[in-house]
Amino acid sequence: MKNRTIKAGRLFIHKNGIRAGVTVFLLTLLAACGADDNAPDMPLGDRSIGFSTTVEDTQTRSGALATGNLLSMGIFAYYTGSNDWTISKKPNFMYNQEVKRSNASSPWTYSPVKYWPNNPGDKLTFFAYAPYVKEVSGSNPSFRPVTDAGYPTFNYTVPVKDNDQTDLLVSIPPLMNQTYGTNNGKVSLHMSHALTRVSVYLKSGDNVQGKQVTVFSMQATKKAILGFRTPTPSYTKYVEWTYLNPIEMITVSPSVTLPFAVPAVKDEKKLLADFFLLPAARINESDHKFSITYTTAGTASSGDAPVQTVTLSNQTLPSMNKWEFGAYVSYTFLIEKQKLTVTATSHPTWGDAGTGTVTGSVVITYAENESTPNWSNGGSGSVDGKPVVTHSTVQNDVQWEDGGTEIVEKS
Repeated sequence: MKNRTIKAGRLFIHKNGIRAGVTVFLLTLLAACGADDNAPDMPLGDRSIGFSTTVEDTQTRSGALATGNLLSMGIFAYYTGSNDWTISKKPNFMYNQEVKRSNASSPWTYSPVKYWPNNPGDKLTFFAYAPYVKEVSGSNPSFRPVTDAGYPTFNYTVPVKDNDQTDLLVSIPPLMNQTYGTNNGKVSLHMSHALTRVSVYLKSGDNVQGKQVTVFSMQATKKAILGFRTPTPSYTKYVEWTYLNPIEMITVSPSVTLPFAVPAVKDEKKLLADFFLLPAARINESDHKFSITYTTAGTASSGDAPVQTVTLSNQTLPSMNKWEFGAYVSYTFLIEKQKLTVTATSHPTWGDAGTGTVTGSVVITYAENESTPNWSNGGSGSVDGKPVVTHSTVQNDVQWEDGGTEIVEKS
């Protein structure tokens, strides 16, 4: 048994003999003997551990997190005595410890308060994620048990509706082998986006009035495991996603009420959905498809105006190679009476009203006769309930030239 300081309770004496003090002493002694003799003693000190945070980007929507609206996070911390952290260590100091604040100007608080070791050479290692999630059955993300050694991992499942999807932040880099003198007692965490933000905008390619989107969905990866890791020359990141085999897909859709009106003015753009999805670049890019149904009203000299209904299913999204860790990609659906153009734009930041680079564009047209020259089946489609052949081509005209720019408007 290691040498430990045992503090006995007071010894109370009355006419019938010794009271609670001996009991307290014996229970404390038994607890000390039953502890893990391979683990370092928890630090005793009088300097409390404080936290500060920065987020790599600005706030963009209600579900996105930034320095100003980050109000909670979970901490995994390891106490290793005078030794450096190794993969054999367990989160013995903090396990999903909730750290919170009421607003951006208030301090981070948590309970019970933990303290830096009095020994200046003793070390603590910190990993963090946000927002905080209580570890209960069905939590998202979920965590490995406290008894498991090694890096923390997060099992994440993508919710179906975009309003139920939230930004997921992780501390990059993690704070390894910290002492009180490392940063004058402050644990300063830099938080980075771990998912891919995908925005969907609608735009009219002509001045035809009355267009509406009645159905929209996307196929996306459903589950993955996020874990911290040691960087290597070939992979320099501190975290990575691990995907299940086989990869399970999920259908995600907007939370807004459909039908959704396409702007009546040509080139005006409206936000349909804002998703937080698992990165797919170099993983399963071709599995990610979209399906859309939209209607276009015609004109008639008398009687009801005709309405054309176009359904395009399982269509390919351009620029799937841009779905990287922490990336932001927007798609503009340019709807015209005879075709649909989908343009991908990659953005350097998550902020609204930022300029992005056009990285790919696909034009989807349709024909009722499969024998029409130069047509191929690029998914399935129908016009007014009649099957059509869809054909996808890359558009490289002046308006959507690859490498051009596009402005993301405030939503």
